[in-house]
Amino acid sequence: MGFSDGQEQLLDILQSYFHSATTYYPNPADAGSTTYFSKIAMDLICESARAVSKLKPTAPPFSRHIDLLQSLASGLRDLNLGAEAGPLPDYLFYASFAYVYQLLNWSSDAITTETGRDLILAISQYRERVIPQKAIEDGFYNSTWRTFGNDWPKFENYAGVCGIVVPPSTKELLADPAPIECTEIQENPVHPSSDAVVEVLDYHYATSHPSSKSDG
Repeated sequence: MGFSDGQEQLLDILQSYFHSATTYYPNPADAGSTTYFSKIAMDLICESARAVSKLKPTAPPFSRHIDLLQSLASGLRDLNLGAEAGPLPDYLFYASFAYVYQLLNWSSDAITTETGRDLILAISQYRERVIPQKAIEDGFYNSTWRTFGNDWPKFENYAGVCGIVVPPSTKELLADPAPIECTEIQENPVHPSSDAVVEVLDYHYATSHPSSKSDG
């Protein structure tokens, strides 16, 4: 089996996992006792993101990965906060966030595309509109050394390097939220018509040089 075949199989696994995550509404009491709601899921996300980040735009599986990112963005936006709303996709939010965080950490080419940046925007918009359940957060990060509270500020820094403004989270869950106007993808002043030329800097560089946020 060649390297490309292995990448295709990995994308098959990721698509299956995230497809299930779209309709998975875990019981917090099950944390640590199911495949999707345990350290196994976090390990899958972290290791898969590291491997998929090696994909280059010229590789045949690259477009499949872009399609996956678009499906995650659509899943996070496809919700109704009205009176007839069903369960919120908080699990999908945490799973998507963890995956994108790792793609940013590994400087994935996919995350600098228009689709990748749109997914970052969808994640930030979701958290602006909704207060994700803390019990789901605790269950998803169960038995891992990572915490959402530590990763979110780093995600904001990464997003800033990509030219995306991540708004502060809402203080209350709004039944009929106002249109989101403060969140936007900013044009790159050097390459105003380009989406894929955004450079994702190393996190340690970005945090030690705050002014770099305005450069990307």
